Amino acid sequence: MVSSINTIMYNLSLLNSRNEKVTYGLSSNEALQYGSDDSSKYNQLLSINNSVNSYSSILDRIQSSTSYNTTSDTAVSSIKTSLESAQSLILKASTDTTDSDNKETIANELESIKDYIFSLANSSASNQYLFSGNSVTTQPFVKDETTGKISYVATNDNKTINVETNTYNNQGLNGIELLYYTNQTAQTGEDLTFEENEIILDKDGNQYKLLDTDNDGVYNGLYLNGDSSQTPLSITDNGDGTYTTTNTGTTSLTSKHSVFDDLDEVINSLKQQDKNGNSITEDEADSILSSFVDKIGDIYDNVNLAHAKLGIRTASIENYESIVQTKLTNFSILQETVGAADLTALAVESQALENTYTALYSTINKVNNLSLVKYLS
Repeated sequence: MVSSINTIMYNLSLLNSRNEKVTYGLSSNEALQYGSDDSSKYNQLLSINNSVNSYSSILDRIQSSTSYNTTSDTAVSSIKTSLESAQSLILKASTDTTDSDNKETIANELESIKDYIFSLANSSASNQYLFSGNSVTTQPFVKDETTGKISYVATNDNKTINVETNTYNNQGLNGIELLYYTNQTAQTGEDLTFEENEIILDKDGNQYKLLDTDNDGVYNGLYLNGDSSQTPLSITDNGDGTYTTTNTGTTSLTSKHSVFDDLDEVINSLKQQDKNGNSITEDEADSILSSFVDKIGDIYDNVNLAHAKLGIRTASIENYESIVQTKLTNFSILQETVGAADLTALAVESQALENTYTALYSTINKVNNLSLVKYLS
């Protein structure tokens, strides 16, 4: 009899354990209460959940970048419009009917356009500068308070965005891509002549910077990535605001010229000054102005190409947004399918458990009513 009671109690504990799981499944609609319930399914669910979380994060980052991409596109469009206005003004200034007073007026208008482009080039979105490359907290363009020269001081790289698992896309443009164009190129062994405010890059995108390491007012050479501890490329001061170096490296060197410097030169010529602010003759000024009639068109074309590059990068990110959204939807469906309880099966099992409970408790009741006499008889 004791053995029978122990067997009954053991079966009751099994029923209670199973009933707990059935009740949990019916109330939560989850297939597993504990990972140990089904280790294979649990591992599958864990993998699916990780994918859902990963793609949810990726999608959030892509969608949060919309403002950055939209503002970048708007800023570049406005810069192009400003350059179109500058082109019209330069063409107007170059005609014989434009006198010195009108040229002075045009110079002031071009100065305003330059300042507006400067403002656009320092645009930001969500506390990130748009054209600083990956150094989004660094203002890309700065103006020298003494000379008025505008220079790019951020990095020659690109901001990236996670668009897939272990996959990153370039986003936006840096200031060199946007407002600098190639002036000269020197292969290994060739000389490169450049202006002080130009940016020197090698084929790998590394930047060489003029440094005055002993602070004596004379540049000591071109230092790779501005690292004064390295051996520099030697330079020759040509005495006219330009320098010459011999490319002793293994890749080509390129000098990048700034749109801002070109606008300064045009503005100065309209005031009968050279690019250094020295007075020049009217003929010399007209000659400089005439050279920019076509050059400003090339400058616009360069910005237009940068705009196209921006569009390609943005379109790629938007394409990934669609791909990631589809994957997330599929994983979410799979998550629900694998992780959801079979309510029909659980309902049937719940009814079976109820019947078993009834039968078991009936047996327990009968055992409790048995006397020793009745048992022995």
